[in-house]
Amino acid sequence: MAHAPDPSIRILNGSDAETFHALRLHGLRSAPEAFGSSYEEERELGIEEIRRRLDDRPNAVFGAFADGVLVGMAGFAMSTKVKQRHKGLLWGVFVDNDWRGHNLGKRLTETVIDYAHLHVDTLHATVMAANISARTLYLGLGFTVFGLEKDALRVDGQSYDDELLRLDLR
Repeated sequence: MAHAPDPSIRILNGSDAETFHALRLHGLRSAPEAFGSSYEEERELGIEEIRRRLDDRPNAVFGAFADGVLVGMAGFAMSTKVKQRHKGLLWGVFVDNDWRGHNLGKRLTETVIDYAHLHVDTLHATVMAANISARTLYLGLGFTVFGLEKDALRVDGQSYDDELLRLDLR
């Protein structure tokens, strides 16, 4: 498959709700062990709720577009608790299979990190311990492991461990 040379990355908004939801469901279905959410839970979300979430700043979802098609995404969420507002969360990083190996996961993650610098002092992430490519990406961008959650997720009866990551933005 021929690819556009350099997909563009931009912040998503409510008008992107349908395309975001479709790619999110595709990610949850194709790599269920990589996400805390499940396909079954997320498919029940109404499109108006998704629109609201995409427009809820300073939280943000960034999308990578190739020829107008959403092919990757990464989210940022800020804690709502007063005592934890200095912390943000990198979540939902996903790149469509056809676009893996094109540095999109790294570009999306770097975009979230740059955005997080404007809002928080530390950025947290969770990665499945066995997901070597994602783990290598995050550690290469400066995240450090501060914990291991054994049996963090169970998908179809199989247990997965998660590493808890932190990036100091100060």
